[in-house]
Amino acid sequence: MRTLTMTSPLAAAPAFRHHPVLLCGALVSALDLALAIAFWAAEDVSAGRVLQGVAAWLLGPAAYAGGAATALFGVLLYTGLMCALAAGYRGLARRHDALLRRPLLGGALYGAAAYLLIFGLAVPALTSAPAFVRPDWAAVCLLAYMFLIGVPCALFARLPGRHA
Repeated sequence: MRTLTMTSPLAAAPAFRHHPVLLCGALVSALDLALAIAFWAAEDVSAGRVLQGVAAWLLGPAAYAGGAATALFGVLLYTGLMCALAAGYRGLARRHDALLRRPLLGGALYGAAAYLLIFGLAVPALTSAPAFVRPDWAAVCLLAYMFLIGVPCALFARLPGRHA
């Protein structure tokens, strides 16, 4: 099995060199949150409010009154979720070699499944928010989960390091 090597300074840092799951989770979280912030900025929704919206998954409507603290909690919560997704793909790929051989297909399918589970089942179960409120946002999210989250999870699963 062929593995990819990474030569970026961040990958060489001791905190990340042996933890591709942490590196992947941080990267995909930043990418997806940046996309969400940009999308909702066009609707005059502040970045803080977007991040508080993530915190509201666990804290409920009180998250919107929490200021910077709940926005930071939203970032940490989402980054933890993304690390869990990266660890999940890495674990699956260790058992099913095809996921390592075909990272684009496997990652895109994994991302789509993750999106449907998170926003079709988990978030509506945790909150009073309905699943998939706006079709345009749902389409953006599905594509983001496929290509900004799923595919990077698949590529990072190919890196050497500690197993999930």
